[in-house]
Amino acid sequence: MKVLFTVFLSFLFISSYSQFTKLEGTVELDSSDSPFGQFIVFSLPDSTLIKGSYIDSTYFSIEFDAIAGQDYYVKISLAGYADTLISFQAKPELTTLETVRFTASTLTTVDIVFKKPEFVRTMDGIKINVQGTTLQTLTSLFDVLTASPKITSPDGEKIEIIGKGSPLILIDRQPIISNDELKAIPASVVESIEIITNPSAKYKGQGSANGVIEVYTKNFALEGYNMNISSSGGINTQLKPTASFSAGINVKRKKFSMNGYLGANYNQQNSFGTSTGTTTDDSQRSLSSSYTGEDWNSWMYYQLKAGYQISKNQKLTSGVRGNSSFGGSEDNTTTEYFAGNILETSNVSFTDPKYTWMNNSAYLNYQLDTDTNKSNLEINFNLAQKASNSNGRSLNTYQNSLSGIYSDFDLRTESFDRPLIGELRVNYEHVFDTSGWELSAGLSYSQLRNGKVYNQFNSIADEWVIDNQFSNSFDYEEHIGTVYTELSKNWAKMGFRIGVTAEYTKLDGYSNSLEKQFIDSVYIRPFPSASLLYQPNEKVGFTLYYSSGIDRPQFTNYDPFVRYDDSLSVSYGNPYLRPAISHTIGLDMDLFYAYSLSIYVSSTADPISQISFVNDTTFFTESTPWNAKLDQSIGADLSIPFQLNWLQGWNSFWVSYSTYSFTEEFNRESFSNLSFGLYSYLTFILPKDFSIMNQLHVMRWGGSETVSNTQMNWGLRLTKKYMKGDFQIYADVSNIIPPKYKSTQYYGNYIYSTNSQYQFTAFKLGLFYKFGRLKQATQIKESNAGQSGRI
Repeated sequence: MKVLFTVFLSFLFISSYSQFTKLEGTVELDSSDSPFGQFIVFSLPDSTLIKGSYIDSTYFSIEFDAIAGQDYYVKISLAGYADTLISFQAKPELTTLETVRFTASTLTTVDIVFKKPEFVRTMDGIKINVQGTTLQTLTSLFDVLTASPKITSPDGEKIEIIGKGSPLILIDRQPIISNDELKAIPASVVESIEIITNPSAKYKGQGSANGVIEVYTKNFALEGYNMNISSSGGINTQLKPTASFSAGINVKRKKFSMNGYLGANYNQQNSFGTSTGTTTDDSQRSLSSSYTGEDWNSWMYYQLKAGYQISKNQKLTSGVRGNSSFGGSEDNTTTEYFAGNILETSNVSFTDPKYTWMNNSAYLNYQLDTDTNKSNLEINFNLAQKASNSNGRSLNTYQNSLSGIYSDFDLRTESFDRPLIGELRVNYEHVFDTSGWELSAGLSYSQLRNGKVYNQFNSIADEWVIDNQFSNSFDYEEHIGTVYTELSKNWAKMGFRIGVTAEYTKLDGYSNSLEKQFIDSVYIRPFPSASLLYQPNEKVGFTLYYSSGIDRPQFTNYDPFVRYDDSLSVSYGNPYLRPAISHTIGLDMDLFYAYSLSIYVSSTADPISQISFVNDTTFFTESTPWNAKLDQSIGADLSIPFQLNWLQGWNSFWVSYSTYSFTEEFNRESFSNLSFGLYSYLTFILPKDFSIMNQLHVMRWGGSETVSNTQMNWGLRLTKKYMKGDFQIYADVSNIIPPKYKSTQYYGNYIYSTNSQYQFTAFKLGLFYKFGRLKQATQIKESNAGQSGRI
């Protein structure tokens, strides 16, 4: 608490030197066109960038911290005109420039590049600018997310907000179905990302307790067209290849705009490792295993998004997107089972799982500005269909070490999923003149329907014969209705936001094989949220917030049907699972809208964990999901950006301490772990349009069952730009020091430890090319989504 108080006083000390001034002026063109461009304020004599904004009318203004009497200059850049520099001396409250007159240059077309900071603090969290920064040169949206502050990927597959867990992820207001989609979307089509650690009431409770990630793909503002093509290929030290290709187009013609992209990726890798397991009861049983594996995957993707400006205050946006993937692996495992020091059984197994999935989704969004204060009505409809197929063999040979007798256990499984999700959302935001009061309200309804089929086959006389006793199909429906309201008020230096979301949930599950309804649940839960902002000046801000939310089990967690993974392990769902309810209190402090320190405390009741036991006389293992008692966490993170002429990027430090309490069914004592990490993404700007990006991750991760070792990932990328950045060639090396993963899992009556390696030093070459013909748009209209910025 003393440290927090010291930081608070330090921020106030810095803010005591602040003094606002407002710079305003007008521009005059030699044509009837409306101006479009940007203006940036710099200090003299060192030309330090102070602040910038866009120009879309003849009047422009900006507020910034200044020292009265000090010299500054403003750089004004308008499409089709030469840049203009104007020096001025700051006055205490208002500085007014004389009218700036522009004469058209000889250029008939022009490319406009806006230099944006990679990320800025908002009241809700952090906004990441991808377009116009080094992040757009990464491969996929997944890479951009893992390169962003406050986000981690503990296993290279799932995305988590540090200290919160798996967030709700939306792409152009559409929720994703699986994290596989993130690897299918190229980074070059992403405009910006908002990492919302303090979600407002308008976000539904599911997942939002763990935070929200809003991804916005490119919108197009300039008349004309723009295309881009990127491609890369490489190989690692294990001689496993990787390759990618993508192409995108943006078109705008008067009131109509459209953008789209398509692409494909291919990747191969191998892995190896060892594992040991030991019981914690009196049975003195243990196992030791080693494995090797090779896997491959390929995925394709597309998106088409179109917008039409119906009138000055009405806009219609629609889009479709899809991605598909197929892949598989071949794994060989050798396991030995011991009773005390005596080897009882040995096993050699071969598995070759394969999968294919395809996601297709569509959305329609209507926006209406209801007055000149930016009050607006938004109606959104989303529809998503996923098709997922998987199959594979598990071939096992066992030897009884005492008798020498061999036995086989071979099976093949296949499963099919067809979830269909539809959602309708209506939001209205009313702005009360210039008083700073805003009132928001809305409702939504979503329905998920899924039919899943799981079949198991036995090998009989070299033929695969279906085993109806261990095959299953079930139907599942999920209905969620939501209403919310939120009130906010903004004063000169303070503001608040308070809201509540109420959700109605109805779940229905029926097992066709068991001919039994295994879940029929209805409940209503409220989820309040609140924020209090104190901003003594534009350099410093403090946000105190409270949020709550729900984490419902996935429908596969409910299915009670027994599945044999092999002859010694089975798993089954739990139809009595309850949703986890979480509460978070946090304090965000930021300096210059960039440097940020966040501290939070969270508590989750009924978190979903895994019960797993080994039989005390055999090695047979049973596993099922179950509600634990409590998950409590306290943590902090610090983000430090760099925006210099020769260095751009950020460093982020985070730490989290969690304690987990379990019910009697788990047969486990309370468990705690410490997680921490250092993320660094720094780009060094070199002469001759060269740059070097240094990527460094150092992380230790843990959960309710798992504690991992400290891991490091380090990579470098060299980029050369041509044609003012329209054409780029890059070479990178990743996993310079190949990471080795060590983890320990804790279960009911045994402990399982794993050492593995599946990432190796890799080399890749790539290129990016952008071309097109752009000209000034006759009318520019800013979005009124209101997602960014403070209250």
